[in-house]
Amino acid sequence: MTQAPGELARTGVRGAMWQGLAFAGGRIIVLITTIVLARLLSPHDYGLVALALVLMGYAETIADAGVAQALVYLPRDGVIARSALLISMVLGSLLGMAAFFSAPLIAELFQLPEVVPLVQVLGVSVLATSLGAVPEALLRRDLHFKKLTAAPVLRAATMGTVTLSLAFTGHGAWSLAVGTAAGSVAYAATCWFLVRGHAPWQFWRAGKDALLANIQYGAPVAGSSLLARLIFDIDYLIIGIVLGAQALGFYTLAFRLPEVVILNVFFVLSTVLFPLYARVRAEPERLRAGYLTSVRIQSLYGVTAGVGLAVVAPVLVPLVFGEKWNDAVLPLIFLALYAAARSLGAGANDVYKALGRPGLSIVVSLVRLLILLPVLLLASQWGIVGVAVAQLVVAVLFACGMQVVAARVIELRPRALLGAVAPGLVCGAAVAVTGLGNFAAPALGAVPSMLLVIAVAVAAVYVILRLAYRPLHDEMVELVRRR
Repeated sequence: MTQAPGELARTGVRGAMWQGLAFAGGRIIVLITTIVLARLLSPHDYGLVALALVLMGYAETIADAGVAQALVYLPRDGVIARSALLISMVLGSLLGMAAFFSAPLIAELFQLPEVVPLVQVLGVSVLATSLGAVPEALLRRDLHFKKLTAAPVLRAATMGTVTLSLAFTGHGAWSLAVGTAAGSVAYAATCWFLVRGHAPWQFWRAGKDALLANIQYGAPVAGSSLLARLIFDIDYLIIGIVLGAQALGFYTLAFRLPEVVILNVFFVLSTVLFPLYARVRAEPERLRAGYLTSVRIQSLYGVTAGVGLAVVAPVLVPLVFGEKWNDAVLPLIFLALYAAARSLGAGANDVYKALGRPGLSIVVSLVRLLILLPVLLLASQWGIVGVAVAQLVVAVLFACGMQVVAARVIELRPRALLGAVAPGLVCGAAVAVTGLGNFAAPALGAVPSMLLVIAVAVAAVYVILRLAYRPLHDEMVELVRRR
């Protein structure tokens, strides 16, 4: 189905807004849960759950064998959907059982026996993720983003309710593990409810060709996603093995804010951009124009938010999470800048997949992992601050590399990409300068000083966009008006 440029843009903006609302609602609940848990749990307990969640995150990434992405790319066909469901059911069941039986081995590797039951409980989350992948993909494929809004909100609400109920009754690390599993089950159930009559229930009516098509496209995507997840979380593994659970607790909390405020936003946008890019993959000019728009907006948001978060970190951490988490302040500064750097390369993987070339993501991810692993191991001798700095340096290098590859794939001039990221870099520099206002903290007080810095930074960004980048300012206003 072909859509006119204006209609496709409106669809994209509506999709981004609905997904953004779902994301915002869910993240607010998650953030409140994180703040409460930070005050109830010790850094050691927090680190234990973080480790278990990272390990299960790897399993969840490949739990559907990439068929969720395949459903967006492949022709709309009932046999293909039923075959995708069969694949995700089988693989999810195998991974769930593997999590249960391998938990003692994982605990022995990290020398943390307390992690065994946590991994086993989170195996339920892996199975639920695989079962919910197909209905979620069908909703995204058909651009039903408004309908899909309910699922992440219900997941976050379920997770928050269960987690806090158990935490307040003294269940410690168990509370977050059980809450996460409950949230995943709620998400899968909601997605199936939303597709109802269009659900491909008859998975036994799968076809050999359809199974092969799903696997041929989905396997490279799953491999790319696993590598991306490994890259994203390899620092957690290294800190857990080398520095221990308490250090991992501080690092995880430091990463939580950049993850919620910046990195998860790009994940939300990716769920909208990939199906839109797939729709226009046969129209190079529209694809290039859409990609440049996404780069401009994502880099503008990511760089300004990342620099802003780094600027207010010394005040924000003790104020929100408590004085016992002060060791997370310096890592948070560098991890916020790392998230800003990642925003400069956001969107490239969606283009690779939309053009039917997910293998490019695998190559880029492999190179990145081969560089990142030894660098982080070396940096770990300087503790969690060294790991955070190393993450930042590598993120800057690979943001540039991913955009170079994307430019070649869609035949985009480097000057056009530089022009797209320029507003974000200029606005980020302005936010950094306003951060000097934090030196007024002794006179004004920490909280008033932080609020003043935020207000001045927002005003500075608006003035820069209005005066120096008027077309981008007008474009963003117009996109919102088209909602």
